[in-house]
Amino acid sequence: LVAEATAAAKVTAEAAATRIEAEEMKMGVEQDRAALEAEKASMEKAHTFQNSTIVLSVGGHRFETSRQTLTSVSDTYLASMFSGRFLLTPDAEGAYFIDRDGTHFRHILNHLRDSGSVKLSSGVVAAAREELAVEASFYGLLDRMLPYQVQERVGHSLLQRACLAGTKREIQAAVSQARALVFDFGSTTPFLIDTFQNLRFAITDRMVNSSPVWATEGGEWLMFRSHFIDSMMIGPDCNARLNSDWHCICNDGGPVGSPVVAPTDMCFDEWISNAHATLDPQFASAGGSADNPWVHVPDMHVTAVHGLDEGDPTMAAALRQLAALT
Repeated sequence: LVAEATAAAKVTAEAAATRIEAEEMKMGVEQDRAALEAEKASMEKAHTFQNSTIVLSVGGHRFETSRQTLTSVSDTYLASMFSGRFLLTPDAEGAYFIDRDGTHFRHILNHLRDSGSVKLSSGVVAAAREELAVEASFYGLLDRMLPYQVQERVGHSLLQRACLAGTKREIQAAVSQARALVFDFGSTTPFLIDTFQNLRFAITDRMVNSSPVWATEGGEWLMFRSHFIDSMMIGPDCNARLNSDWHCICNDGGPVGSPVVAPTDMCFDEWISNAHATLDPQFASAGGSADNPWVHVPDMHVTAVHGLDEGDPTMAAALRQLAALT
C-alpha cells in the first residue's frame, strides 16, 4: 500500500508539473502573439505614414510633400527626421513644425523632388543665394544644391575689386577669370603621366603675383601666375607660397604685359611639360633631353566646368562697365 501511495503521489506531481509547463507555454505563446500583433500594428502605422501626404510648417510657411521626397537623399536632416526611427507629433492642424526660415524652403523641396536636377537661376541675387546656402547647409544639402558656392564668392570678389579699380585691363582679366571658376585640364592623348593627364582645378581666394590661384581637389597641385613673365604654371603648393618658378607644366603663350587671363584663355598649343610630368617614351619622342628639358604637350584641353555668366548680377555690372570703357 505504501508503494502504491508513493507511485500515485509521483504521478500526481508529474501531472501537476506538466500542467504548469503547459500553462507557461500557453502564456508564452500568447505573449508572442501579442508582441506580433503590436509589431504588425506598428508596421501598418509606419506604412500609412510613409505613403501619406506630409504637411510641414517651416517658420510659418506651409508645405505639402511626401515621405518619399523627404527621404530621397540619405544622410540629410529631413531623411533622418522622417526615417520612422523617431516619434513625431504633428501640431493641431496635422503639420510637422521645423524651426527654420521657410522663405527658401521651396528650393529645398524642388531639389529633392527632381533628384537634384533643379538649378537656381544665375539671376538670383547674391544675398538670396547666401541665405539659401545657410539653409541648404542646415539640411545637409549644400554640396548638392550649391556645389560651387565658394568659387562663386571668389568670382564675385574678383569682379567687384576690378570694377572699383576701374581699368579696362583689370576688368577684362576678372571677367575672364570669373568665367572659369572650375575647369578640367589634361591631354586627350596619352602623353602626361597619370597624375596630370586629367585634373580638375577650382579657383581659390589665394592670389600669387596679382592673379588668382586654382587648386586641384585636396590642394596638392596649384595653377598660378609666374612672377617674371605672363605665363600660367602648375606646381606644388610650396612653390606658390615661395613664389618659386619651379614647375612641371606651364603655358608661356601670353605676351609680356598682356592681361592676366584665365587658364581657359591661354593658347592651347603653348602648353609645355618637363620630364617630371611626361611619360618617358613620349618625352623622348618629343625631343626632350637634359639639354632640352621642355616639350610641347599635344592635344591639350582646358575646359570650363563652371563660371559666372551674363545672367549673374555682378558679372552683368562688370560687363556694362567694360563696355563703357571700350
